[in-house]
Amino acid sequence: MDSRIEKARVLASLGRLVAAQEMLGEVLAGEPEDVVALADMANVVLRLRDYPRAVEYSAAALRGEPENTFAWRVRALAELGMARDVELGPEAVLEHRGRATAAAERAVKIDPENTDNLRILASTKRDKDPRGALKTLETALELDPDDVGVHLLRGFILRRNLKGANNTEQAELAFREALRLDPENAEALYELALIDLERGNRTAGQEQLRRVALLDPEYGPAVRDHLDWLAAEQDRLAQAAQAAETRRLANRYTAEPQPKFILEASGKSGSGRAYRWGIGVLVLIMIRMIAAGLSDDSSTPSYTPPPVPTWVRTPPATYYNPLPFPSLPPEFRRDWPTNLPRVTVRTEPPVAPPQPQLTVPPGVNPFP
Repeated sequence: MDSRIEKARVLASLGRLVAAQEMLGEVLAGEPEDVVALADMANVVLRLRDYPRAVEYSAAALRGEPENTFAWRVRALAELGMARDVELGPEAVLEHRGRATAAAERAVKIDPENTDNLRILASTKRDKDPRGALKTLETALELDPDDVGVHLLRGFILRRNLKGANNTEQAELAFREALRLDPENAEALYELALIDLERGNRTAGQEQLRRVALLDPEYGPAVRDHLDWLAAEQDRLAQAAQAAETRRLANRYTAEPQPKFILEASGKSGSGRAYRWGIGVLVLIMIRMIAAGLSDDSSTPSYTPPPVPTWVRTPPATYYNPLPFPSLPPEFRRDWPTNLPRVTVRTEPPVAPPQPQLTVPPGVNPFP
């Protein structure tokens, strides 16, 4: 085997796919029929997501070696990648899926105990027959329980192709097993982070997402999108909580009875009684003045007190003086009616009629 093929494989393992492609291109330029170089080139362009060229290179390798299971696996994955092209029509998608499954089955038929062949076959069946894909993976785990790729694919199928809480728990176990076998596996850690976020454990999910970005830079854009979404969601929830608290306080204020400030006078409180009497008198005076203002001056007779009987002792003159009208500030009298009735009040006591004089003759004692 050409040493340049070995160098290309090292470059591909380091993620330098373009450099590996150039190296393999040099090999194929000198030996276009080199099956190993063709198969490796098909794998490199597959990782570059150039699925049509991956199909071409794998087909060329299989023409030189029809029993090459590696080339069949690459062919199956390339056809599966083309089937997931959103621009293709339904018929083309079904055709590529059928070719992918046929290529994977051919690889399993050539080497049925190869876990990679079983894993690729499960990959081609997961969208249309997820339970059949799980059975294929169970066979692979019986052959190699420590295959990280098999555990990962099993977790993907349980979580994304089969819905349900129980399936999510089983998927978590599969990802944790893959992480146990490979503690720096970014795929398993990424899926576990998403599971934590779905369960509401955002702190653990954010920490794991940051770790994923450090382990595999290819996950950088996805991790950044998730972190941005989490920050925006956290702000939204904080604003919603604040608005809910504001509404709660407002509802509580309107629902609770407000205190009524009532002045209650105790029987022992003279000031309270005086205040209450004063308010009552003022209200009565205002009612009387308003009622009097509604009537006409011309129709209102003047009031003259009746004469005091002679047999009643004449009281002091001050008794007839009217009580002074309560003096109010001008702002309280500004809109009062001006046609108030005038009351005629006597200010002098009545003059008593002259009493008859008894004339006693001289020398006569009126009291015998």
